[in-house]
Amino acid sequence: MMRSDFRPRRFVIALETAKSFSEKKFSSDLKDRISILLFGKQIKRICGFTNQYDKLRKSLKASSLSISGKGDLNEALSFALQLLVEEMRKIGGKISRILIISDGLQNFSNSERFEDTLNTALGLGVIIDSFQLGLTQDFSNNILKRISRLTRGEFGFFRNPKAAINAGRAFASKKELVDTPDYLSSGQKEKSAPLLNAIALPLKRLSVLEIRYMMNNNDKSKTTCQICHSRKAPLTDADFFSEGRFCPSCGRAMHLSCAALWAKKTEYKKNIFRCPFCYFLLKISHSVMKLIEDYERKDQKIHIINDMEKNAAKMKPISSEKIDEINESCSYCHNIFLGKYEVYQCSNCGAYYHKPCLEKMFNELQACRYCGYSFKI
Repeated sequence: MMRSDFRPRRFVIALETAKSFSEKKFSSDLKDRISILLFGKQIKRICGFTNQYDKLRKSLKASSLSISGKGDLNEALSFALQLLVEEMRKIGGKISRILIISDGLQNFSNSERFEDTLNTALGLGVIIDSFQLGLTQDFSNNILKRISRLTRGEFGFFRNPKAAINAGRAFASKKELVDTPDYLSSGQKEKSAPLLNAIALPLKRLSVLEIRYMMNNNDKSKTTCQICHSRKAPLTDADFFSEGRFCPSCGRAMHLSCAALWAKKTEYKKNIFRCPFCYFLLKISHSVMKLIEDYERKDQKIHIINDMEKNAAKMKPISSEKIDEINESCSYCHNIFLGKYEVYQCSNCGAYYHKPCLEKMFNELQACRYCGYSFKI
């Protein structure tokens, strides 16, 4: 995108093309809503869904944007599909489209997963148009052309700036609504799960610089997991620089083990879950899930002290006015206390629990998960 065979640069022409597409789209239908993603080594949402052209145009200023190398096309499509799914849940009866503007030099890391992503787009009725700047080296095997063909979209390649910008307006033409199964209705939940699972994205890893920064104790912000609200993972006792991750959508920090425990409690596959904060669909590798299960088995091999002994624990209720003062998360579900449920504290170790979590833990262990002392409800 940074090559100068298009004057001034391909990247600038891509931004101008996006502007011409958006301007024409809104002039045709003011109710249309557009969101814009920028993808290179990282995927960045530079503008959320809006029908305000001025807002979109300001987000597309070349001086404030940059491309960071070749992007993974599959991850970019998965990201875009997730944003569309959330929009489709809110507004029915609209045609959902993705427009890819690229120089054709993107990567895709996993061909099998890429096919799953395309099938997801097809199943959800999403049309994908592809727009390539510059000639393709192998037109017959062009991946952008294939994506558009499979999803009933349009494909075009352009060799000069004026033609590219004009084509942006042409691509903004209306599409005919095609009947597809309503996978987002409550009655189609079982059918929608495999589709949505295919576009789940992995948590973002820390960069080498971020790891070194934290290891040298230079992290003044003291990054903590937003699930357990601690720098050290409760299950593995690992520091954040060791197993810290970030949501690729909202950027919230979380331990890998905390995310895995959260994933185990969701309605999707065991390794698929929604971000607790922005509800973006995420995934954790099966190997990590197995490792966490091994840790859990070790963690549960505690000596349960019988409640007949002198040191049997009591679960003390916390008054409602003091719940807001608790600076820890629930030791069972790792969520913070918002006042929705009654809260109890173990008299032996001080661990806090939501009342529903306390009841679940009693049915499983009849003992405090942290100290092993038995108790009665």
